[in-house]
Amino acid sequence: MESALVFSLLILAVFAVLEFGLAFKSWLSVSHSSREAARAGATFGDNPLADMQVLDEVIEIMGTVGFDPGSKVKIFDASPGGLGTTYAYSPGADCDSEPGYSFSDCCDWTPCPEVGRPTYSTPIWDPATRDISAPDTDRLGVEVTYTHRWVTGFFADTSDFTTSTDFKLEPQVFA
Repeated sequence: MESALVFSLLILAVFAVLEFGLAFKSWLSVSHSSREAARAGATFGDNPLADMQVLDEVIEIMGTVGFDPGSKVKIFDASPGGLGTTYAYSPGADCDSEPGYSFSDCCDWTPCPEVGRPTYSTPIWDPATRDISAPDTDRLGVEVTYTHRWVTGFFADTSDFTTSTDFKLEPQVFA
């Protein structure tokens, strides 16, 4: 009788540690991807492909937990009242609208920030308008929202983790 009670509590404790450990790993990955993408975006300056490069950075860093469709990344002007564009991760969403492209050539973001694609949409804060002249460069912010799926569902089915980081754009003095 005692062992049945103790084993059930022990199993509950093990699953609780497992659940919170995986959730903590997801939260750390989201926080790290936001920070590294903002840091990388600060070096891209006014490059027309800056937003696409920031999104690629997020995908690369989130590889350890996977970046599920529906997750979002917002790239924005971090000054007070600054605007930005929120990109939803949707792999292969624009494949039907681009004849002749293979699946690997599809844009994985909605709206698509990749210059030259038929589905390209100019970001609200256009990279070409970003101030990269020293000493008062713009501040670029990156906000990553990721939906964590709990394994057991004891605590919840899903939880959204959101972090935001901003950096000053690096002056482009050697252009």
